[in-house]
Amino acid sequence: AGNVNGAREVLTEAFAANPDSEQVWLAAAKLEWETGEPKRARVLLQRARDRAPSARVYMKSALLERENKQYEDALNLIEEGISKYSNYPKLYMMGGQICSEDLTRDKQNLERARKFYQR
Repeated sequence: AGNVNGAREVLTEAFAANPDSEQVWLAAAKLEWETGEPKRARVLLQRARDRAPSARVYMKSALLERENKQYEDALNLIEEGISKYSNYPKLYMMGGQICSEDLTRDKQNLERARKFYQR
């Protein structure tokens, strides 16, 4: 726990110096995510989408939701990310994977997956 608190302190200093840095936001979210604090990671990623939006921030936000089995939330974040960063292929791929691998394998979800891959 001491290492985590120390890392949080370093990241707090990094935020003070670089409040709009994608790298700092993603590092802070990763720390919380990897130490079993998905709610804290979710809050940080929401703030990152507001303060330092990027395709990577949207992808990591969707990945967090996917790993926590919040598939519709993940797909909503992917759609939002695609609307802002339409040239980022990883968003389309993740959307297709969620529809074809994580959701119930039925005709409707496979069609949703196909639409992600075709865009």
